[in-house]
Amino acid sequence: MFGNVTQTVHVEGMHCMHCAGSVEKALLAIPGVKSAKVNLEKKVAVIKAKPAITEEAAKQAIEEVGFKFAGLE
Repeated sequence: MFGNVTQTVHVEGMHCMHCAGSVEKALLAIPGVKSAKVNLEKKVAVIKAKPAITEEAAKQAIEEVGFKFAGLE
């Protein structure tokens, strides 16, 4: 792909802004991720990456910081 890919990561177990910050930091550590923005109310993180990340990469990043990965769109 030539441009950034927007993906939505569903995350369970976030309760506060500290939780959201931990998830954002974990997702930004994935190679290729250019930005990550968590919506705490909707329990999702929207990322822009080049190339697209895999479910395995997202799951590993989320679970390493103590949250439950609930899917990738």
